[in-house]
Amino acid sequence: MNEMITPNKWALLPLVVFLVLFIGAGIFYDDFYKFPILIAALIALIFAAITTKGSINQTVERIATGAGNPDIMIMVFIFLLAGTFSGTAEAIGAIDATVNAALTFLPPSLLMSGLFVIAAFISMAMGTSTGTIAALAPIAFGIHEATGINVAIAAASVVGGSMFGDNLSFISDTTIAAVRTQKTNMRDKFRTNFMIVLPAA
Repeated sequence: MNEMITPNKWALLPLVVFLVLFIGAGIFYDDFYKFPILIAALIALIFAAITTKGSINQTVERIATGAGNPDIMIMVFIFLLAGTFSGTAEAIGAIDATVNAALTFLPPSLLMSGLFVIAAFISMAMGTSTGTIAALAPIAFGIHEATGINVAIAAASVVGGSMFGDNLSFISDTTIAAVRTQKTNMRDKFRTNFMIVLPAA
């Protein structure tokens, strides 16, 4: 006979601990990459283990069972591979080469539109909006200083393009999570997202 599981709001405390650590450290340091997200996750996991009822063996078994979920494991694999691809692309200068090639052939009147398209392309290829923003923000600021273009528009072009590309990326961790947890097809998610973000783009 299956044991009835009673919902417990206190079970969300580890998630609260994670969010407080990650967001709090990001605000404190004014940089969300300063405090490693894996450290925050590890502290939250330890907190969950301490506050869980049962023996140490039972707690470890519960954590191992949850961590071994196929959806979680696929997300971890995608996260690792996307991070590897992103780091490799940056290390070999692929991002800089793409940006320089595009800006070389773009007329000044299309710089901001071009920056949006470049951000969308890189974000879609790497599966990360924050990584794309970090890579292109200095370039956008440099364009602002060289041409006098409004800095807010330059930043919006980078952020908007990055979010646009990340929403349509097939290797984005958030995309993989959405598709796996909702038991849907990647094609349907792509089509729906495209129709949502296209008017804004």
